[in-house]
This record gives sequence, structure tokens and C-alpha cells, in this order.
Amino acid sequence: MDEKPVTQADVVIAGGSLVGALTGLMLAQQRPDWRIVVCEPRAEGPPADKRIIALAAASAKRLQSLGALDGIDTTPIKHIHISDRGFAGAAELHAEHEKVEALGRVVSASELVNNLYLSCQKQPNLNWLSGVRLESLRQHLEHVELTLDNAQKLQTKLLIGADGQNSLVREQLELKSDTYDYGQFGCIATLDMKQPLNGWAFERFTEAGPIALLPMQNSQASLVWSFTEKQREAAEQWSDTEFLHRCQQAFGYRAGLFTGVSKRVFYPLILRRAKRSTHHRSVIIGNASHALHPIAGQGFNLGLRDTEVLCELLATTDDPGHFRVLQGYEQNRERDYQAIIKLTDGLVRGFSNHYLPTVVGRNSALMLLQHCSPLKSAFARLTMGMKP
Repeated sequence: MDEKPVTQADVVIAGGSLVGALTGLMLAQQRPDWRIVVCEPRAEGPPADKRIIALAAASAKRLQSLGALDGIDTTPIKHIHISDRGFAGAAELHAEHEKVEALGRVVSASELVNNLYLSCQKQPNLNWLSGVRLESLRQHLEHVELTLDNAQKLQTKLLIGADGQNSLVREQLELKSDTYDYGQFGCIATLDMKQPLNGWAFERFTEAGPIALLPMQNSQASLVWSFTEKQREAAEQWSDTEFLHRCQQAFGYRAGLFTGVSKRVFYPLILRRAKRSTHHRSVIIGNASHALHPIAGQGFNLGLRDTEVLCELLATTDDPGHFRVLQGYEQNRERDYQAIIKLTDGLVRGFSNHYLPTVVGRNSALMLLQHCSPLKSAFARLTMGMKP
């Protein structure tokens, strides 16, 4: 779609990655009477995203209804095994026990964001401005005035910041955040497996940090492995052979033999949550509002629910930036944030040490989870993005 000069918009979205593109698509479809603008710094297409994402069951269902998963090979997660290496505690979740086809689906982030981008191009009321980023903003009573780094000016009734962890929108709005540095680094890579995982996902807690394996096509698995800073410095120097050996040693052989590994990417692991997600005619969503540890794979799923709730509230209003709309959004999201942050943060802190009382407590909790069906179902539905 050709870019058109735009000076007035109903909604401007800063950031065209997963959450930004999804929000643009959903808003453009449900509000054909509105002019939507997406500002994306990358000049050609959507941002490159090398992650492999675990979509919660509810997230996958929503994306399927939008056609966002059309033509993409997704791998169902039918079973999840959670264990604490060297100790007896373990629990398993199964799709059939929850009466669902899959607990979630594994998808390539780059394929998903490309699908969203192509769908955005087909919306007649959406302008995708490539190669530009927000430079500054000024809030007025009835609109927000935006200046882009190409000197273009926009006026919008609502500004949505979907511009990631280093959000310029959050910074410009002076929205403060609570931040906790876990002192860990995540390593993401793709493993070649001697045999496919057949729908099994694994979350294994080890003395070197949590290891998660997600099933992929063609006898591959997506790996997320957490290290301390000292461990990370050593791991960056490992050859492929040594990396595979140490990963196999840490994880064990429950998933079979690891036979190959792709290029590894390391990144710091932090917890960040904005004290407020809204300001006058402005809102931040996704990683701009909350950044989680990758344990339990809840980050994008939480951001997708940000989009769903915001779009639901915007569906019937005449003024997208009205105080009542944004206040409703903030109040609506609070419970979900508390539940998911409590889950992920609790798992990280509870399984990142070998303090004996903590070890006893967490293994008792895993055994209780395994043998208490109502508790297991509640936990499964939380991770699937569904109401208990």
C-alpha cells in the first residue's frame, strides 16, 4: 500500500512489531470509520524477530480467527513437563485433561509478524509509515501532536506506544517503571533433535538456570536457557560441540539426544512494569508496559491481551482518547498483570537457588500440582490465557 501524507489520525501506533501490528490490524478492521497510522522505524517491512514464540491456547485461537496464522506451520503443544533437576518434584500438564486440542502452539515470530504486516497493508484505513520513528510529542486537550524524525507532524486523538522495552513513548510521557534485574541472561537457539518432541514442551530447573524446550517441526526444538552473568561469559566462548554437551548434561535425556545447535543469542533478563500504562490520550502496551522473564513463555501472550482489551473498549466509543476509555483499560488489565507477573517472578525466584527450605517447598509444590487435579487445571488455564 502506498504511503499517503497524513496530518490527522484517530489513532497513531508507535511500533510495528508483533503487538503494534496486531493492534493496527484489529483496530482497522473493527473501526473502518477511523484513520489508523502505524509508525515503524524499520524501512522495509516489519521488524526482524528471531524468536520462537509459545502461543497460549487462547492467543492461538484469537490469531487464527484473524487469519494471522494462515500459511504458517505451527506446532501444537500437547503436553508440558515441569521438573527440578536432581530432585523428585515434577508435574505434567496434558491437553486432553483440559479438554482442549492443544495447550498452546509454537510459531516463528518473524513469520507471524510478516503475516500481520501484510494484512495491515490490505486495510484501506491504515497507513503504515516505514522508516520513521517518533521524535517528540505534545499533549493537548483534544489531541496529541507528534513530531516524527523525518519532520512530519501528526495529530491524533490517541497515541498507542507499542515500541518495546526501550519505549520512547514511555520515556516522553515520563511514565515511571518498577524494574528488577534478575542477574541472569537468556540464551535462545534452535536445537536439532535425534527424535521429535512429539508435542512435548519442557521446563526444567537446573543449577545453571531454567531450561525450556519447545517442540518444532522437522525434529527441532526451540531452546531458552538462563545463565548468570559469569556463566554467560563462559558460554559465549563454547564451541557448538561443547554447548551441546553442557546443555545435554544440564537437561538430561528425557527429551532425547541433542545433535546440533544454531547460532546463539544472549540477552539480559529483567522484570519491568510501568507504574501506570496510561496518560492523557496515550497508552503503552506490550513490552513498553511490561517486560517479563521468558520462563513460562507469557510475554507476548500478555501483550496480545493488552491489544484485545484495548480494542474491545475502543469498539464502541466516539473518542478513542477519552479519559473514561483509558481508565477502563488500566483497571481491566490490573488483575491479569498481577497474576502473570506473580507466576513468572515466583518461578524465577523460587527455582533460582538451592537454599534447602526453598528446595523442599518448591518440590512439594510441584508434587501437589501433579496430584491435585483442580489446582493443576487452574494452573493450566492460567498459562493458556483462559479464565479458571
